[in-house]
Amino acid sequence: MSDDNGAFTFRRLTGGTYRLTIDAGTEFETASETVDIIDSPLRNRRAGQIVSVQIQLRSKQQGQEEKPGVVNAALAAIPKPARELYEKALISAGAGEHKRAVEQLKQAVILHPEFALAFNELGVQYLKLGEPEKAAEALRSALKLEPDAFILRLNYGIIRLQQKRYAEAEAELGRALQINEASSAAHLFRGRALIELSRSDEAEKELLRALALGKDEARMAHRYLGAIYIEQGETARAIEPLETYLRLDPKAGEAAQIRGIIKQLRAQITRPKQ
Repeated sequence: MSDDNGAFTFRRLTGGTYRLTIDAGTEFETASETVDIIDSPLRNRRAGQIVSVQIQLRSKQQGQEEKPGVVNAALAAIPKPARELYEKALISAGAGEHKRAVEQLKQAVILHPEFALAFNELGVQYLKLGEPEKAAEALRSALKLEPDAFILRLNYGIIRLQQKRYAEAEAELGRALQINEASSAAHLFRGRALIELSRSDEAEKELLRALALGKDEARMAHRYLGAIYIEQGETARAIEPLETYLRLDPKAGEAAQIRGIIKQLRAQITRPKQ
């Protein structure tokens, strides 16, 4: 059931194609929408994506029968041969056959050069193959077709962050936030890029905003805030966010290292002044 505002949230979905169906009772037509969720580097950082789907319910006319079937709006205008290759690529990717998926997607975009979803998936598969530059190229092609697509801007910014192209990452993530300011992931990773650009005050604001939004990826904001405060020499202030991060993710790969850092910070506080 949705909340009082008609909103409902699905969490922790893996990449793939989903069908969303809304049954609002006998007075409204059943509404359906197909949503493609694209895997990205966010998965490796315990973060996620936000895909907003707005569906306008239509009143059912008297005597009107409910229409069966679902149309994927994103694929409806795609020529059948290209669409079939895309769907085969999704199957290949799900089976772990990433190279095969890449070849199928490349054929799909040759058949239909304006196939943004195929470029998206091509970028995902190149990332899985450890080829970030090719992934970035695929996402650039998708952005030429859909420049206002939030997920594309977000993922492209994250790729640039991974490649240590921090200025480009900050700019792309900033554009993503212009499209969807409520994305904690975009605030989080823009904050990370700003840290690398030595813009600590701006980074702190972005990380605090990520925490205020309260999504799963916010746990990393605590980790980054601790790093900022250490860099600024605010030893006592750094301890709390680091401890919070460990409490939220006690099995983090760097947990032992962070516990050691906290121990050193506490020692600095209790050390007698000369």
